[in-house]
Amino acid sequence: MRVNLLEKKRYWWGHAWKGLACIALVALGTGCVNANDKVELLDKDWTHLAGAEMVDEGVRIEGLGRAIVPTDDADDQTPVANPPINLRGPVLRVKGDFALSARLSRLESSPDDSAYLTIYGELPLTQDEWRQDGRAVTLGLEGNDLIVELQNGIDDYERHAYPLPASAMSQGTDVSLARIGDRFSIRINDETVALIDDPGLFDSGVLWFGASASEDGEYLLQSLTARPLDRRSEVTIMDNQIPVLSAEEEVSAATSLRHLAEKNHPRLYIGTAVAAIPLLSDKKYARILAREFSMVTPENAMKFQFIHPGPDSYAFADADAIVDFAQANDMAIHGHTLAWKEALPRWVTGSDYTDQQLKDILAKHIAKVVGRYKGRVQSWDVVNEPFEPFGATLRTGSPWYQSMGKDYIAFALREAHRADPEARLYINDYALEHPGPKSDAMHALAKSLLERGVPLHGIGFQMHEDMTDDYQPVEASVFRDNVQRFIDLGLEVRISEMDVNLQDNDSQERLQQQAEYYRSILELAMDIPAFTAFSTWGFTDRYSSLQEWWEADGFGNGLIFDANHQPKPAYFSLQEALKE
Repeated sequence: MRVNLLEKKRYWWGHAWKGLACIALVALGTGCVNANDKVELLDKDWTHLAGAEMVDEGVRIEGLGRAIVPTDDADDQTPVANPPINLRGPVLRVKGDFALSARLSRLESSPDDSAYLTIYGELPLTQDEWRQDGRAVTLGLEGNDLIVELQNGIDDYERHAYPLPASAMSQGTDVSLARIGDRFSIRINDETVALIDDPGLFDSGVLWFGASASEDGEYLLQSLTARPLDRRSEVTIMDNQIPVLSAEEEVSAATSLRHLAEKNHPRLYIGTAVAAIPLLSDKKYARILAREFSMVTPENAMKFQFIHPGPDSYAFADADAIVDFAQANDMAIHGHTLAWKEALPRWVTGSDYTDQQLKDILAKHIAKVVGRYKGRVQSWDVVNEPFEPFGATLRTGSPWYQSMGKDYIAFALREAHRADPEARLYINDYALEHPGPKSDAMHALAKSLLERGVPLHGIGFQMHEDMTDDYQPVEASVFRDNVQRFIDLGLEVRISEMDVNLQDNDSQERLQQQAEYYRSILELAMDIPAFTAFSTWGFTDRYSSLQEWWEADGFGNGLIFDANHQPKPAYFSLQEALKE
């Protein structure tokens, strides 16, 4: 027997959502479920959601306005919303038909603020300065409407708007989303307003939650529950925790890169860049990270636009997760980055500040971020990519340069030192490994800073290399001669962001060449005491900045583990080098 849900909505939902679902569910042939199967999600951890505060009434959600600003060469310069996700809070596992119910209350002091709750069936990915959408449903209050947004991966988005009943205008709004077969049923205050086709957004069976408000706005998430809708369905919940390598896994890691380096080359950290979403959602990623590496660099979580989205708002949750993970697994942390031309929010670049105001913004930012992690973050990329891509002149487009000229570099280093006198402070840039004008300019800058007593401890050589038929990366011997003059200044040096992009040719022959090149650079770092770290920009091609953002399965090929987290020849070449 098939029941027309639109025609029967008052009868069916009037019972099902009050725990008296048996009559309707029997009519659907699915049987009854016990009202005690309902699970409470607000009883779990919401303290690690950026912009959230636990209060007596529920969870107060502050609108951070966090967004990813495109790079200068992007055709579309519109910032991409990057709302917070509760990665260390409740994770829901679902099977079959289920329902979610939430109560969203706009505050009397700000009745026009928008309120959003997002349920992710597949989390987005964030690589450098782009965001690749996952699969999610967002329920939102905007003005007099309930907004329902469906995101089904890249470039597959739909938005629906439904008028709110009068009762929802003056008090909290009860919003319900149920998956019934291949459709979503949407209800507002016990009124069914829509049935929408479900393209399989929750087929993963694992749901994550995010909540946000309009920028500078706020609302209360007063309740959030989930329940199965029939006997064949299941709903279970857990709090996601920071992954820690078990004792058994530590024993089995005797031949890991980390263990071999600690045994044979203890002064040299084996590092990698880390993203918070895979760290907390991909267990294999986290296990490999803890087993193989002794230092982490937050790929994005400490960049200005991620961690400081508004003049008076900070979003520390993702950075905190990476720092907490590193400390729990006895890893060092290299902070990235404090003063850079890119990854700046529009509130910094789009306002008419005076030079002194911009100087104060940078000083406050450095004091807040470095101060929060004082004693936990061992070293920092204080200034990132100060020079033009392949030239000898400083980038002049940043607000920091425009307000202070070249003196912004010394200013940032001094402010970082003031915030944490024990941290090691670096300038980090790419295309420095080759001898030439850019390397010469960096050497002259470093020499000048040291002569002036500026607290500069080292230079990061990014080592983003390409290996094609027409181009081969700099030879290790050439790099050795070039880097030595920085060492002669008394500076530390580090390989900070290495990857070796094979472009369109990842044949076995080319993979072996990639492996040999990785090994040659590691051996150089092992041989020279001034090198403090050998760090790659990520370790698996599944989460690589070399991936094309518009193609979900278009993985990169420049790292030492493949897209399935399997070691590549490059991994084994590093392993063999560290054994010696």
